[in-house]
This record gives sequence, C-alpha cells and structure tokens, in this order.
Amino acid sequence: MKHVPGDFVRSRKYGQRGSALLTVLILSTVMCTVLAGLITYVSQSAKLERRSSLRTEALYAGEYAAEQAYSALYTLVSQDSTALPDIAETTTATNLSTAPTDVFPASEGYAWKAFLTVPLENNEVVARHSGFNPAKGSYKFLSVVEFERTVPTMAEPVAVQLQREWSYVLTPLFQYAIFYDKDMELFPGARFVVGGRVHSNGRIYTGTSASITFTDYVSNVDGLVNEYHPLDPRAPGSPGSNISYNKGEPISTTREDPPGAINQDTSDGNNNNDGPRELIEIPDYLHSDANAETRGYNKAGLKILRTGTGHDFLTADGTRIPSADPLAGVLQLLVSTGTMVDFRESATIPTTDVDITRVTAAYSAGGLPRNIPNSNRWPNNSSVPAALKNQPIPEELRGKSFWNGILYVADSGTSRAGVKLLNGSRLPDGTQSDSPQAGLTIISQNPVYVVGDYNTGGSPPVNSGTDLSAANAVAGYTVQPAAIMADAVTVVSANWVSGNYNAVSNYNARDASNTTINAALISGIVASNGSAYSGGVENYIRLQEDWSGKRLTYYGSIINLYESRQATAPWQNTGIYYNAPARNWHFDVNFLDPDKLPPGSPILRSLKRGQWAQLR
Repeated sequence: MKHVPGDFVRSRKYGQRGSALLTVLILSTVMCTVLAGLITYVSQSAKLERRSSLRTEALYAGEYAAEQAYSALYTLVSQDSTALPDIAETTTATNLSTAPTDVFPASEGYAWKAFLTVPLENNEVVARHSGFNPAKGSYKFLSVVEFERTVPTMAEPVAVQLQREWSYVLTPLFQYAIFYDKDMELFPGARFVVGGRVHSNGRIYTGTSASITFTDYVSNVDGLVNEYHPLDPRAPGSPGSNISYNKGEPISTTREDPPGAINQDTSDGNNNNDGPRELIEIPDYLHSDANAETRGYNKAGLKILRTGTGHDFLTADGTRIPSADPLAGVLQLLVSTGTMVDFRESATIPTTDVDITRVTAAYSAGGLPRNIPNSNRWPNNSSVPAALKNQPIPEELRGKSFWNGILYVADSGTSRAGVKLLNGSRLPDGTQSDSPQAGLTIISQNPVYVVGDYNTGGSPPVNSGTDLSAANAVAGYTVQPAAIMADAVTVVSANWVSGNYNAVSNYNARDASNTTINAALISGIVASNGSAYSGGVENYIRLQEDWSGKRLTYYGSIINLYESRQATAPWQNTGIYYNAPARNWHFDVNFLDPDKLPPGSPILRSLKRGQWAQLR
C-alpha cells in the first residue's frame, strides 16, 4: 500500500489524543480512589471524635451520679451519730429508682444498669461495719455507677462503669490544738508556738513582727495567707511573715464538720438546727431536733437552770428534782447567785456561781451517782452524804440517769447572764464505784468566767518563778479530763475575788497573778467586721486585768465553732480594759488518748472522697 503522509500525521494525532484520554481516566480513577479514601477517613475520624465526645459526656454523667451517691450517703451518716448505715439503707438510698434519670433520661439515650452504695471493710462488701466506734475511726463505703448511652448515629452504645470509695472519718474535736469552723486569724505580738494540729474550715490569716512556729500539721479549706483578714481594719498593712511550719507547708483539705454543721438550716423556722452553736443551746421543744444526740444540754447528766433568784435541778432526761427533795438540798449547796463586771462588755452580768470544790466534794461523798437508786430510799450508810441517808426518793426520780461528768448551767430567762466558776483547782477523779466518770465538762449558752487556777490541784509550780516548762499541776494531783463550752470564756486570776475587782474600774489597779488553766475550750468570738479586729487566736481567751509581767499558762485545745451572741462587744487593744500576759500555751497531748478526753467531747464528722476507678 502506498503511504500517504497526511494520513500518518492524522493517525499520530489520534494516538496522542487516546493516550491523553487514558491518562486522564487513570488520574480520575486515582483521584476518586484517594477522595473515597479521604472521605472514608474523615467519616471514620468524625465517628471516632463523636464517640470520644459521647464518652466524655458519659463520664460527666457518671461523675454526676457518683456525687449524687455522695450526697445520699452524707445524708445517711448525718442522721445518726451512734451507728452507721447498713447495706439495706445504703442500697435503698442509691438504687436504680434514685439514679439521676431526671438529668440524664432515657429520651437522651441513657440506660442505667447500676447505681448503688455498699459498706466496705477490708476491701470486701459487708452487710454492716463491725467494731464501730462513734468517737473515732475511718469507715469506708463504695459506690458503683454503670450505664449505656445510645444515640441514633452510633451503631453501638457507649458503656461506662466506674466506682468511687468514700471514707467516713470520725475525729475527737479536742485532738486539735486549734480548730476554727470559719476563718482563723493569728497575729501575736510576741513569739507564739503552736503544738498540735491546726485546722480551719475557712482561710487562715497569719502574721507577726515576732514569730509563729507550728510544730504539727496545719490544714485549711480555703487557703492560708500571710496578711490581714479583709475585714480587719488594719488591712492591707504589713503583718510580716516570720512563720515556721515544722511538719511541712499547710495543706488544703475538705471540711471537718462539727456537731450541728451537717444539718444546718437557718431558713426553715426551726430553732434547733441553726448550726454548731446548737452544741451549747437549750433545745426548743416546739420543733424537731436533728441535733438531739450531740447537744450538750441533752448530754448533761445534771442540768442547773437559774430561775429568778433560785435554781432548778434536772436529771439527764430533763426530770425536775422537786425543790423540797433532799437531793435538791445537796445540789443547792453547789451554786449561788452573784455578779461579774465585764469591762469588755461594759456591763454587770448576773451570774450563777458554781463552787467546783463543792461539786468535787459532793462527788467524793457519793452525792452524784451515775444513776439515782431505783428504790424507795437512799442507802442508809456512808456511801451517800448524811443529808441523803435513808431519805425517801420520789417515784419520778427512781432509777434516773444522773451524774456523767457533764454539767449544764445556764440562765434561760435573760440574754444578759453568765456562769462563774470558783475554786476549780480540783475536779472529780472517777474513783467512785457507782460513778466512774473522771473529770468535768461545763456547758452553758451564757458566757463563762473562770476565776483562778483550774484543774491544777492548787497553785502549780509553773505559777512560780520563770520556768515555763515547770509542772502545770501540784505534786500528787492528776490533771483530770476537763472542758468548758460557752458563749465566751473569760479568765481572771484569783486576785479578782480577793481584790473585789468588780468595784475597780481602772484596769491598772486590777493586777493579775500567775494563773494556770488545764481544760479544753469551746468559745465564741466576735469576728473581724471592718471596724474591729477579732483579736485573733492570741485573744481567744478573754482577759480583763493588768497581766503585765504575769503569766497565763494554758494546757488544752482551742476551738471556735460560732460567734458569740451574748458577749458581743468587740476586742479592743491592750491598755483599755486589760494588759496582755506572757502566754505559756500548750496543746494537752493527753487528748490524743480517747480514754483521756473530757466527758461528752464533741466529734468531728467528715465524708471524704477516696479512690476513683473507671472500669469500662
């Protein structure tokens, strides 16, 4: 065949076009494959991100459920201070019927599988805790939460299962050297050493131009700063920071709830649940009382209430002892009426004067038995005071619980009243077989005034000379477990009575003498309020004499749970109604032994979050 050049050119052009078309087709195929892979990748990635997002949402739901379990358990343990909830109670409080389905409902794809709380002991579920001690210990519970979350765009539901441990911790309040339920302030003018643990449920404010040394652990809920409280009129100022923490820097922790704090509600019209001050208040019998078991008034085996110019005496359950009964005659010798000029308050306070020497003597003579005999008459022997021998016992008093080392004293008829403690160097020692409680706890909703040495056996060696480490009790006397709980606590020296200081208006003429107090204290304060400083821990014990060159030795535990409602005048600087002493203050390490705590010691209760684990 004869070759035609034009046909060759035309054929070559067609070949080039076919090759280009093939290339385009190949590239298109590759691009489609890449694009499909990219789309698949993006889709899978989106699904993974969506699933991850759903899992995050589910974990939030699980945490929410765990916190609801915490709230339910908190309510359970707060209802009874003498026992712990068992497995029937905990599983009733947290079960599928109480799961948070109102917040995470089935309409949003939530299917709840488990929601329960159980007692835990030695890492095993138990029906109830064994060996429960309502005064001390740590008791564990475990909450389990399990559910699935399903959404239309997901082929499989997101499953979540988690568990959380809770520790219910009971701690004797007096095992703290210093405990404040709210903010704590400490600004001493001289070197100040704090032995023992310190805790504030609020913030701790510290500072000094001298020094502060904390020898034990310090904890708080809202932090610690070396500056003045915002409501301290000295703020901002320059408080200084010469402060040492021997056990490491202070730590932030959870609340430690004193009696009255868990059920606190000031908005419901019930006067019996208004906070930790219920510890010292007389209950209002017109309302229910969630604090009945921890209230000091109810705990007291003997209650003395001032009525006008006389006193009523009541047994542990509130039964009034007839005024003509011989037992009332014995008890009447323990108290008298008096007055106390409170120069901080600028007021003369009517007082019930308790002669502690006579209380101790009545105890030693058998006049304060643990139970009033369940018989027609008192014993006709030396086991009781002469005034009670063979005397008839009214039917309503027979077998009643009586002396338990807790004495409640108050004037319930006026807001301006107080209690004066006289001759308090010796306390009941627990040697009476029918009344084995050692020590003495005084409780009052009124201010308490302590006159002279307390629980020392006499004038102790530390009251003489310059040896601050000298004994805080006389030889042969055993310091007894003791506490004073009141609206406010003021200490005056023995000179107050002998010098008739009620009539001495110039504080410079009210010279104090060295004094030693061995007792835990729960007292109100007047908080910093913008116009006055609270006085801080250093002025927690109120004074109103010239203590210049004198020493106040204190062994105990300093506790503030509430503000004063009766002794409400603010603290004022030294040189107005008092001058400060040399403060020789110590934590009483005896309180670390539960067997040496004062009668009726309050207990701190806290429910702490423990280990958390996600199982699915």
